[in-house]
Amino acid sequence: MPQCQGTTKKGDQCKRDAQEGSSFCAIHVDQAVRARSAPTSVDWDRDSMLKAAIGFAAVGAILFFRLRR
Repeated sequence: MPQCQGTTKKGDQCKRDAQEGSSFCAIHVDQAVRARSAPTSVDWDRDSMLKAAIGFAAVGAILFFRLRR
């Protein structure tokens, strides 16, 4: 069996055997999930930022006018 590819709290490589069909042992299987889903970088393009700003402004305006009554 191959060795687990997980890392311990100290930062050392795990010495346990990996689970069958996986590169990680039962203890470090959550590291496999995090490695798959972790974004490599956050790229904010102008279009996304503009849509978010308009959405926040619209919600703010709605709340402002609803609370003024």
